[in-house]
Amino acid sequence: ERIADQLGLPKSIKEEAVSIYRRAIERGIVRGRSVEAVAAAALYIACRIHRIPRLLDEIAEVTKADKKEISRCYRMLVKELEVRVPPTDSADYVPRIVSALGLSGRVAKKAVELLEEAKKLGITAGKDPTGVAAAAVYAAAQLLGIKRTQKDIAAVVGVTEVTVRNRYRELVRALKLQLPEE
Repeated sequence: ERIADQLGLPKSIKEEAVSIYRRAIERGIVRGRSVEAVAAAALYIACRIHRIPRLLDEIAEVTKADKKEISRCYRMLVKELEVRVPPTDSADYVPRIVSALGLSGRVAKKAVELLEEAKKLGITAGKDPTGVAAAAVYAAAQLLGIKRTQKDIAAVVGVTEVTVRNRYRELVRALKLQLPEE
């Protein structure tokens, strides 16, 4: 609950995470693992189930557990508890990226439209959804004549500039985007 509070997550997420954690204890699969890492993994699962995008990095930041351990616990909980976790959708990350950069709703709307087109073409499959979302926000800003650097966007999302640049190039190519001259 402390982790959820620090991340400003709603009560429904906390309750789901607590439920997952309790099931793990009942099954005896917590033994020998860091309590903090298992709790963080349960919270990450709850976020994914409720489609509230949170990065593993964000959760690791407010815990005493490291990202690798949380990731291991996440995989173990999903497998052992047979939890159905929906795949993350790049579009889920757009509002947070746009908000963190102080961009308008127009940018968010355009980015989501680009992501929908990209998904139809299958170019987002197998790619890190945060990197794809970052590239879509960058492309949307460019199309609307709003200047933001790939570096700024990468920093907000927690990916490299190279990731933003590569995903951006893929979007431009696949969607045949006509960008304003630099």
